[in-house]
Amino acid sequence: VSIRRDDAAPFIPNNPMKNLITGMFLDEKTADVCFEVSTEVDSDDRDEVAPLPVTFHAHHLILKTCAPMLASLFGSDDEEIATVSITDVKPAIFRHMLHYVYGGSLPDGELNNHAKDIINAADKYSIVNLKLEAEAAYVKSTEITMENVIDNLLYADAQNLALLKE
Repeated sequence: VSIRRDDAAPFIPNNPMKNLITGMFLDEKTADVCFEVSTEVDSDDRDEVAPLPVTFHAHHLILKTCAPMLASLFGSDDEEIATVSITDVKPAIFRHMLHYVYGGSLPDGELNNHAKDIINAADKYSIVNLKLEAEAAYVKSTEITMENVIDNLLYADAQNLALLKE
């Protein structure tokens, strides 16, 4: 004899596609595009050695669907693996952004600590939802004072951050 509770929810398995796509993040074996990410050294700091680029493998189809601006950097070459150099985003921020494109999420601490960098990168590469999440984290974690109100307003206007403007 089994007793069934009426208030129990039926078992419905999760869609495996999210895990499948997230599992493809940085998969070198199936990747067909590659980003080499490094930050440029200021010309004033000639003694400073340029950091080695960090390589991120990706899939053109996923980029084309979820981050068309990143996909457009590659064109339509039929090379084995196309490579693009990115010098205007820190490697750690680019990794967060690419992880997000593959269906991942960023921990609140990372969003709070790097909100401006993430906003700038997401804005540049048109990853709108990530930009909105980072903006919400920035608003939540930043205290607006008389000393920083003008800087924040100018930043909000420059980056089109409606939530911060409020």
